[in-house]
Amino acid sequence: MLMPKGKKFILSKVQKKLITEQYLSKSLSQIARELSVPRSSVPLFLKQNNLSIPEAISKKRIAASRFKKGQTPYNKGLKIEQYMSPEGIEESKKTRFKKGHIPYNIKSGLGEVVSRKDSSGRIYKWYCYQIGKWVLLHHKIWEDANGLIPKGCLIVFKDKDSTNVVLENLELISKKENMLRNSKHNFPEEIIPSMVLINQLQTKLNKLQNGKKHTIRP
Repeated sequence: MLMPKGKKFILSKVQKKLITEQYLSKSLSQIARELSVPRSSVPLFLKQNNLSIPEAISKKRIAASRFKKGQTPYNKGLKIEQYMSPEGIEESKKTRFKKGHIPYNIKSGLGEVVSRKDSSGRIYKWYCYQIGKWVLLHHKIWEDANGLIPKGCLIVFKDKDSTNVVLENLELISKKENMLRNSKHNFPEEIIPSMVLINQLQTKLNKLQNGKKHTIRP
């Protein structure tokens, strides 16, 4: 039941009596529907009269109102006209998202840089290139200068500092090379540099043979 703005709904004595008798056995929404009163008037009446719903009953009602696993929504496969009245459809239009609408709780953030920890606790910087869309800052810096990161490659930090995102500290390597660099526990330490160098030479040779060029992101 909708009330005109600025109007205060006054419960009758009978309605107050029924709310007092039923608030522990029926949900507040059900009581409001049966009495044809605004939903907000029922909890307001309880509060004004120091009537509270025990925690156990409240939790039970919350659990009952949640969707159960495998439960099918009542309006699944139905057109809006099949489960809402014409008045309800018109009323719902007031609260629908319009095309291009940005939710109030999403900050613009455009051009913003933030620091976040990954699952291992390492800190990386992220850049907001579009509202709600972020990219790793070191990826953006490298791609702005060199084009898209080739498939099978990644960008690493020469000094191992993931917060030092200047271009001079960024290096493009293959995932295989990165694996070799992180495999000191599998191979003798003295041969790791040679393995990395061989992989770098092989990568350059493959590029020359294939003649591949990488396009620059617009």
